Formats: sequence, structure tokens, C-alpha cells
Amino acid sequence: MRKIVITFLNNHWDALIASVLGCIVIYCLTRFGGIGISPDSVGYSEAAINLKDKGALLDFNGLALVDFPAGYPLFLSFFYLLTGISPILLSPFINALLYVGVILISSSIMQSFQGVTRWYRIAILILLASSPCLWEVYGMIWSETLFLFLVLFFMLGWKNYSNKKTIFSLLLLALVTACAFVTRFAGITLVATGIALIFFDESISILKKIKHLALFFVGSISFVIINLIRNHYASGTLSGVREKALRTAGENLLDIGSVLGGWFPFIGEHALAGAIIFCLLVAFAVIQIVYRLIQQQFYSKLETVVYGFFLVYSIFIILISSISRFEELSSRLLSPMYIPIIWVSTCWIPNFIQKKSRTFRIVLLMGTAVFFIAVLKNYYQQNVETWDGIAYAGIPGYSEKQWKESPTIKYINTHKESINGAIYSDAYDGLYYLTGVKSLPLPHKEIESEKNKFLNNTSLIVVWFKDGVNTDLIDLDYINSHKKLQLTKSFEDGAIYFYTDSISVKQ
Repeated sequence: MRKIVITFLNNHWDALIASVLGCIVIYCLTRFGGIGISPDSVGYSEAAINLKDKGALLDFNGLALVDFPAGYPLFLSFFYLLTGISPILLSPFINALLYVGVILISSSIMQSFQGVTRWYRIAILILLASSPCLWEVYGMIWSETLFLFLVLFFMLGWKNYSNKKTIFSLLLLALVTACAFVTRFAGITLVATGIALIFFDESISILKKIKHLALFFVGSISFVIINLIRNHYASGTLSGVREKALRTAGENLLDIGSVLGGWFPFIGEHALAGAIIFCLLVAFAVIQIVYRLIQQQFYSKLETVVYGFFLVYSIFIILISSISRFEELSSRLLSPMYIPIIWVSTCWIPNFIQKKSRTFRIVLLMGTAVFFIAVLKNYYQQNVETWDGIAYAGIPGYSEKQWKESPTIKYINTHKESINGAIYSDAYDGLYYLTGVKSLPLPHKEIESEKNKFLNNTSLIVVWFKDGVNTDLIDLDYINSHKKLQLTKSFEDGAIYFYTDSISVKQ
């Protein structure tokens, strides 16, 4: 045992230092106002609580949770059951553990890269510990926190399978994939990556390959199939309301370019330049995959799964965001490919440099050092800007100072008994999180059944937040064109309206 510990420390002392820094970051980010809370976060945490307390996956309104896969609420519920501490209070600790796991697994993966050097690993680990992208994700209650961990674990699982080709190693890979798929529907990219990697592996005989492909496919989709069947019986839909996309593939590509402006130096606000760089990286990944298909002696290298996943996820995110409505592609939505894109950009550099003459090596090392310093400077500037707000106001979202000290929220907290009836809000999840008052979301503009149900109310109350405006939902102008709302109370950040003769809201 002592020998194992010593070996681990020798191999991963740099990753352990980066992990400590990551934990310090989580502590500092959440010290003022707690973990970051978005609308998704409220749904995840309440579903986890109801799963443990009531044995059912329900939101705070008692409705079946179908908009999100069940994996992350199940994960949070496990810790809630284990500790008795609510997911929101425990999440800083959970996220710190996941962040440490991401750093340690990344270190293990990089050890297997061809021609890897200690300095390369240290440089990448520094980037992971200081990454604005990872800071944003692990400062929130988001399913990406678990999904990123599982993506990296999938890569290790594939390496284990490619070495052994046993049923057990295959089932382990399928299990990790199934967990990722039921955590985020984007986990389908891991299913596709795994199938492709097995299919093109020429070291597996045809009959064995067919058997392994069938086992992997069935195993990897098993959890999500159960989840979708449950959703169908609970709500009549497979995954809640999904609207058609408003943005084209070209616009989504420019969004990716904008995100890369934060991940890489020198791009800045030039979204088109970022999009071009992204396309070049995708093309490079394609070339690497083709090379490994031809030169099968390199196929089992870990770089293969890195290139493969990056390629599949890139195609997936552009296609799905051009079909189904998303918010603009953000660093959060692209975070699963953050670490892979760093590796795609750099993992070949150590081996490439080692093959050059001494003079050329020095020039290349100096250029690489300059680029690394530029990346760190870029990260530092973003982190300083982020910290300026978080240090006194908390992480943006419902745990932020402006929401906790909202005049509208303060009023509702002291007049709950006077607000009764059918309550709707443009920030219904924030209303519940901050006051405990249950309400329904305003209808989507394009869903007639939701609007008809809303308008059929003979009495209703609308709690309107200026910071909660969602352009996909109906607004006050639309409501007033069908029902004459009466302003009951107006605040700096919102207002309370009602429509009825039988319900009054005391002032």
C-alpha cells in the first residue's frame, strides 16, 4: 500500500497541487453568497430532495421532472440521503470533489499521450486549475459538473477496453456511457464515439465486433431509455417541451467562435476568427482520425478517443442547436469539449518538438512558452473581472445579492398570506427558491395549448421580475391584450399584478 501511495505521489504531485488550487477556487467563489443558482439549479435540487423525501422525481410544484434527464438529480439525491444536508448547501463540497476528479483523471490521461513531458502536463494542469470555463461550471449547481467528469472517465474506460478487449471492460465502458447519457442528453455523443471506436478497430474480429457493438449499444442507452419511458407515462412527452431552433448553423458557428475568444488568446471579440480556428481544429481532428485508421498501430492510443470525442461533440452541438431551440451557445454548453479542445490543440506538440534539431527545439519551446503565457494572461484578466463582481455580490444567479435583496422578494416574503390563487411568474423557479411561494411559468409564445390554459384562468396573479425576462415566454403586453391586469404593487426590480374580482392582494 505504501508503495502504491508513493508511486501515485511521484506521478501526480502536480495534479494534487492543481487540485488543492481548484478546491480553494470553489471555496472563494461560494464564500459570499453560496453556490451559484440558475433556473436549472432549482429544478435539480428540488427534484433531488423530492426523490429522497417522497420517492418520486418531482419539481417543487409536484409535477414530474421531464425537462432534464434523471441522472444528476439522482446523483445529488444520493449525497442528500448520505449526509442529510440539502443539495444546495452541500454542492460546494460535491463540486470540489468533481473538480478534483477532473484534474486527476486529466493527469492520468495525459500520462499516456505519446511523447508527453512533465512540463507539458504541468502547463495543462495550471490551465485547468485557472480556467474561467471550469470556474463557471463548478461554481454552479449544473449537470455539466458531473458530465465533464464522466466524459474524461469514458476516455480512461475506452483505453482500458482497447488494451483488454474483454466483456468486463466493455461493460464498464458501457456503464460509464449510460451514466453520462442519463446525466445529459448530450451523452449521446459518447454513445456515437464508442460505437465508432469499436467499429473501426481492426484488431477485433468481425463476429466479436458485432457482439461487442450490440452489448455496448444496449448497455449505453439502457438508463436513458428507462428515463424516457418514465417521462412518457408521467407527462405524455419524452423530454418536455422542445421548440424549433431560431438560429442557423452559421450563427451557431459564430457563437462557438465567440466562446473560443475567451478560451484562447488573440481572438478577442473576433467571432469569425474564432469560428475559422474552430473549423481548422475540427479538420485537424479529422486528419488525425483518418491517420489512425490507416496506421492501426496508433489506433489504441488515448489521443484517438480525444480526437474522436471532440469531432463527434463538435458536429452534434452544431446540428442539435440548429434543430432544437437553445440559448446562444455559451461556454457552459460547450464546456464538455473544453479540455478535449485544449488537448487537440496541444497534445501533439511535445512529440513534434522532440523530433526537431536542437536549435529548432529551442525556437519552438520559446514560441510555445509565449503562447502559454498569453493564455494565462487571458485567463487572469477574465478571472479578475469575474471576481470583482462575485467578491461582493456572489455568483450571478438567484444566489446573487441583487436577487436576495430584491424589493419584490422582500415584499412577498412578508405578505405571503395575502398572495393566493393561480400565480404565474417569468422567474417562477427563483420565486420559489427565494420565498417558498409556488407558481407556474408564463406560457411559451409558440405553444398555443400553454397560452390557452393560462388565458382560461378566471383569476390569476402575475409576479413580474425585470431581471427574469425570457423572450421565449409571453410578456405583459401580450397578457394585457387579453386580460386587463391591475397593478397591485410596483418595485424597483419588478411588480405584482392580478386579474380577478374574487381575489385581492392586500397592500
